[in-house]
Amino acid sequence: MSTVVLLRHAHSTANDLGLLTGRLPGVKLSKDGKKQALALVERIGGERIDSIHISPMERCHLTIDPWLKSPYSKSLTSFEICDELTELDFGSWSGKKLSTLRRDPLWKVVQHQPSRMTFPGGESFRVAQNRAFGAVESILQSKGDRTHLVVSHSDTIKLIIAKYLDIKLDTFQRLQINPASFSIVNGSKSSRSIRTINNSERLRDLLS
Repeated sequence: MSTVVLLRHAHSTANDLGLLTGRLPGVKLSKDGKKQALALVERIGGERIDSIHISPMERCHLTIDPWLKSPYSKSLTSFEICDELTELDFGSWSGKKLSTLRRDPLWKVVQHQPSRMTFPGGESFRVAQNRAFGAVESILQSKGDRTHLVVSHSDTIKLIIAKYLDIKLDTFQRLQINPASFSIVNGSKSSRSIRTINNSERLRDLLS
């Protein structure tokens, strides 16, 4: 059985400022986010992680760097930057304040009918869900009893989880994925199961 641990990046400077940054460069971790990243060293601890598949966004790399530099990472055999796991492309909305975007008529579509939403100059939720879900499925289909860590983003992880739960895209916003939280998917040859969602405990307690 394969296991995929979905880890949302730690709290970022954009989260602090209430910005929808999307794929804009230069977004680092906030003060709280740096503490969360350091705490992940022990939260992941010495649990065997065979591979890491990570969004190209800097905040994801800053989140896992402390663990990678720790002695706990010795089990790691592969590290892959995966474009399919990146943040949504919010197009012309990127870099704008959420407080401003909430006044846009399209905000109601984002929240209540996301299946109809394509961000101006960006991508749709459906396209993002298909690319991210496909990436996780490819990981789960790899041979052997292995544990894979996926480091990604809130909406991306919500879209993946919604697909596995067979939740309609228009209701995926009901899910919540906090910074530095774990969500876990188990996969065998014939089935998939959700072990936990949005969990901030130690990985050892979640996998035992």
